[in-house]
Amino acid sequence: MHNAWEAPRGSRASLDYGILPAKMIKAWATDQANLSDCYQTGRVTAVSADEMGRARKSEMMHRVEEALTTRSSFSSDEIKYRLGEVEEHLEDPGLLRNFEYFDVPSSDFMLQFYFAVWDRRIAEVMGYLHNYGKDLHGISRKVPQNDVWYQMSFFEGMNINERKKSRDIVEFVRTHHIERATSFGGGNIPERLHGLPVSMPLTVFDDGPVSPLEELFPDPAYRHMVNYIHEPLSQAPFHRELLGSQQLVWMYGVSMYLDEANQHQMTGAILCGAALLKLGGYMKYDYLLWNESIRRVIKTQNWPYDPNHPMVIFDSVDAAIKQGRATVAAVNQQLSGRSHMEILDPQITIVEPWGCTSVRFTLRKYLG
Repeated sequence: MHNAWEAPRGSRASLDYGILPAKMIKAWATDQANLSDCYQTGRVTAVSADEMGRARKSEMMHRVEEALTTRSSFSSDEIKYRLGEVEEHLEDPGLLRNFEYFDVPSSDFMLQFYFAVWDRRIAEVMGYLHNYGKDLHGISRKVPQNDVWYQMSFFEGMNINERKKSRDIVEFVRTHHIERATSFGGGNIPERLHGLPVSMPLTVFDDGPVSPLEELFPDPAYRHMVNYIHEPLSQAPFHRELLGSQQLVWMYGVSMYLDEANQHQMTGAILCGAALLKLGGYMKYDYLLWNESIRRVIKTQNWPYDPNHPMVIFDSVDAAIKQGRATVAAVNQQLSGRSHMEILDPQITIVEPWGCTSVRFTLRKYLG
């Protein structure tokens, strides 16, 4: 079996969603991550070190070049730049295996995803996990179901984890009748793709590159309801108009970049959220858990992060919950009885066959 399209098909009912058996994609994730890890630690050689590797890479480069020259609106200079980028990355045998198995050149969205990852355009990257991204003409649209990205994404653990989190926010807003909310590190607000109410005033703190509001919210009436503040979330308490006004603050996909052990950054983030909340308001955030899906994301996809500040990812549910309780205790100590944050039941996200992918916390603000 050379690629995903040759994978054994399941029942006819499953063909509407994909043809990649879940156990098979997990095996391939492990294979790719192991190869990339061995390459990065010097235990296996680069792809071009032997004749067979050079031939495989040359064939893949030819297909990528064909895709960019026939299907994209890229300038000649950008095509040249992207081809050089792909050529460098494909020295990793795990990534070459990924390109071969998922037939990456066949998919505009696969290619654009990798370009966004390597450019560190995280807000855009996250959209692909929700099956929404840019084709090679730069047009943002929903990924077609017959595209290999959609096939892969249906089973990929981290993609499913992100979709579950966004749906969690949408359901929470609806069931708790939330009328005013803030997102910390909200990026391109993937929740909008899952039915976030268009009538709710929304504030977003994000100091990274995000798409234009006209692209995210084409309806001018709703665009008027969204206030993007291009500052770090730590600046939220300095916006006096927001203090004590929000019913919900959520911070999904951010905790892994916050160093609680050395700098108490999670404590600080929750304190910022508490400052914005009304009494009785809620704050939601998540902790990421190690599994083969996230290992492939980091090892093979070269997920952008600062090696001097490793991402905070927990080895177990128990470790994540223990840290969550300790951090909230530190928050309440700093609140000094003026108010306090109480943990409601933590929710564990389970995605088979990957296992546990994240722990989601919901806090509520009370007086004293």
